[in-house]
Amino acid sequence: MTDFSTIKKLFHISESNGFANKEIETVKNIFGNLPQVFVDYYAELGKIQNLNQTQDLLITPERFQYYQHNDFLIFYSENQRACVWGINKQDLLNANPPVYISYDQKTWLLETETLLEFFTAMAFLQAAFALQFSPESFKELKQNEIDFIVENYKNKNVAFKQWCEGIKFYGNYSDDVIIIMSNDQLFYSANTEEHFHEMDENLSKLGIEL
Repeated sequence: MTDFSTIKKLFHISESNGFANKEIETVKNIFGNLPQVFVDYYAELGKIQNLNQTQDLLITPERFQYYQHNDFLIFYSENQRACVWGINKQDLLNANPPVYISYDQKTWLLETETLLEFFTAMAFLQAAFALQFSPESFKELKQNEIDFIVENYKNKNVAFKQWCEGIKFYGNYSDDVIIIMSNDQLFYSANTEEHFHEMDENLSKLGIEL
């Protein structure tokens, strides 16, 4: 089984809540082979609403028919379908393939090197809106303020290359996240009040509210 412990700790997930084998088979019937990480995620975490449906949307098995594409298995969509993420059909035999983003379903750009990195990065992005404690608004940062975050918080070691001009994730606890997106925008959240206040004490002093 794929190790999703980073995602589980972030969302305080203690029990699996995924799609049944029969439901996943409906996807397999459309595409043939499915990557092992894909199957494991859908089976273990696929039905957790705040993880998969808060901001952007994991495509559920019954909806794959609306996202059919000749060359890609589209499995994630921005909430207004401004973009979609998919796996090249040539990579479906790969257990942990790269993920691509497209704004028009014609041009596809590499988003993450692996599917596990994508699911983890998307969990951090969803967490910004889904976790229990967060500030009121996004902030715009200067370069020295970004440097402060980079120097004082651990890199979560996953990122989006393309979406919102690139998104990086930081934080010192397993259930917090600091997001820097579009090169200078800040948002952060935590699932523990103590961890949020510890972050907020520093980060609330940075930037200008958007």
